[in-house]
Amino acid sequence: MKRWHSISLFVAVVVGVAAPAQAQTPDDTNTQVSLGYEYRRLIKERLRGFGDLIYEERADSEFFRASQAELSTTGGVSYDASKRIRLEGGLGLYYTYRSKLSDTFETRLWQAATFDWPDSPGAVRRFVLQHKVRLEERFRRTEDWSFALRFRYRLAFAIPLNRYTVEPRAFYLPLKAEFFVPLGDDIEELFTKQTRFTAGLGYVFDKSWTLELRYAQLRMRDTIGADLQTTDHFIELRVKSSFRIVDLLKGR
Repeated sequence: MKRWHSISLFVAVVVGVAAPAQAQTPDDTNTQVSLGYEYRRLIKERLRGFGDLIYEERADSEFFRASQAELSTTGGVSYDASKRIRLEGGLGLYYTYRSKLSDTFETRLWQAATFDWPDSPGAVRRFVLQHKVRLEERFRRTEDWSFALRFRYRLAFAIPLNRYTVEPRAFYLPLKAEFFVPLGDDIEELFTKQTRFTAGLGYVFDKSWTLELRYAQLRMRDTIGADLQTTDHFIELRVKSSFRIVDLLKGR
């Protein structure tokens, strides 16, 4: 009964978080809904495999028939170089349907490193900051193929609410800020410079499963010469599975 009570409380709280986010969305911006499953498993000591499957669409009047929708899947491996440093390499496939424009397909390779700092005993241990740097090689096709390099930096941490640490039966607040920087002066792609801020609510069911509902605001420019401006809001639901809680929090 306690487990079902926790689930009911989680659902009630996340609905309350999502409703204001949609109600406050300006008319001149887009709201998108994203559903995803993330997976991590131990291969051998220090080596792990990971993957995800994500469906994302613009919140139009007809679900699954929106003016724009994206289906993506990624996978890769990570290696723990030390207790605080994790190295990753992966491949992602992204297909975007657009009713009024040509569909796009993108293949993305990336290399990344995650640093946990500060990560000290005591009270600070509850709020470990995770710094992630990532380099992407992007091969994109609309009418023709194009290539671009992009650098990303992400700062993330989780705040436990009803328990001292993020553990089974714990609610927590996942918070992230991510910055995207194109490499090269000849990039023709729109929306190349972006910043993304994410906040949400998560619940850990047990040592292997967790659930997050997040709100993200993406700031981007509409044309190559324009300044950054708010254009998209995201409501994201993520189901994560792993053999350790720490790996759940280090997902996307």
